Amino acid sequence: MILAIVQFAFVLETQMGLTNAVREAARRAAADPSPTTSGVDAQLDALLAANIQGYEASRVWTAADGTEYGASPAVTFCSYSVAGGPVNYRATVYVAYKNPVFFPMLSWATDLLDRKSNGTWDLTAEASMRIEADTAPPDVSGPCPP
Repeated sequence: MILAIVQFAFVLETQMGLTNAVREAARRAAADPSPTTSGVDAQLDALLAANIQGYEASRVWTAADGTEYGASPAVTFCSYSVAGGPVNYRATVYVAYKNPVFFPMLSWATDLLDRKSNGTWDLTAEASMRIEADTAPPDVSGPCPP
């Protein structure tokens, strides 16, 4: 029971760090006068390293099925308008992270909770913010999903 409490504390700490890093990267993208995907990715990598204890870039993945290990975190820009008004732009930052299980005897429980039998605790975080600049980022992917 004590091992489970300790493991959960590590997972909770990592989830908070992941959420803080993603939110801060989205905020920085929103305040940047000309944000780029590569610029936000670089800032996000630094923020993840600063906010997650024992962070390893190889544990980040972006594919929904978790197959792309070491892939860059997903940063996308999209456009939208409200009631035919001016076009606005939004930055969305998404990261998935495979948090290690420190006590191998608990890996069955983590696999049961996240429904993936990979021996890690899979954590995700996402943040979206409106870009404050009036100009479009150079790599807008298209209209924002509803």
